[in-house]
Amino acid sequence: MQTSSPPRSLSREALRVRAVLNAWDPIGVHHIGRGWPDDEYDDLILPILEALDAGPTLDELAHDLRGVVEIDYGLPAPDGCREAADALLELRR
Repeated sequence: MQTSSPPRSLSREALRVRAVLNAWDPIGVHHIGRGWPDDEYDDLILPILEALDAGPTLDELAHDLRGVVEIDYGLPAPDGCREAADALLELRR
């Protein structure tokens, strides 16, 4: 999984993915305080939707989430990858 350009408009499912990402907040911007845009993680929405279409396991999706933060964002692996992956998989159940 790699980041991509954010979608121009968000479907209902994309909005749910956005909500999971903002709740997870892998780089910690929302925990700093108010003022961060809701679209902070929108570059992950399309890759996540594509990954979900492939039917990943919980461990596979958690690994992909960890990798995208480490590689694309250049940051250490955040806490909560597995929980975020579980919440994202729950969107498809």
